[in-house]
Amino acid sequence: MLAVQLPGRETRLSEPPFRRMEPLIEALMSGIRDTLAQPFAFFGHSMGALVAFELSRALRRHGLPLPQSIVVSGRRAPTIANTEPPLHRLSDPDFINALSIRYDGIPEAISNEPDLMALFIPILKADFATFETHVHRHEPPLECSLAMYGGRSDPQTAHMAGWAELFHGECTTRLFDGGHFFVAEQRQAVAAALAQDVLATVAVI
Repeated sequence: MLAVQLPGRETRLSEPPFRRMEPLIEALMSGIRDTLAQPFAFFGHSMGALVAFELSRALRRHGLPLPQSIVVSGRRAPTIANTEPPLHRLSDPDFINALSIRYDGIPEAISNEPDLMALFIPILKADFATFETHVHRHEPPLECSLAMYGGRSDPQTAHMAGWAELFHGECTTRLFDGGHFFVAEQRQAVAAALAQDVLATVAVI
């Protein structure tokens, strides 16, 4: 298993985060080109679901191997227009308030620490700028299987079914207790589901 660490996080904290989807996808494609010799799958949660999808389409455009399976989690289908006001242009206090209302998304361990908040807010705003400015463009469906994971209390879940139209392969839907961050609340259940949905489609060499 390989985890993608984007600029602005952990050991890459000093690097400016991406604010647009296109350069992010270009950087990811360059970074993974040498790892595509064996069968693989993508998992992405929230913005990561959109990134996994667009990265797969970029691989196809460049004639590179596609994932055998993609798991999209906690993200509405990109064909569904976003009717919510964009957040990335808000002032920091308004952004924090809107984020808490929309996603219940800031852990108390961070929200109660002003220094940590000052560190994370620019990164979160950059993420929101990345997917809020993203424009979906029509391309043929991807030839790989799809699994859609959603939290039962997450508003995004009601708008995930459209992902199936963007794939030709087998489609699986799984719902988990919890809201947008069910992946943290239901780690064991999510891990067990991934073992079935990913390992079942990725042949072992």
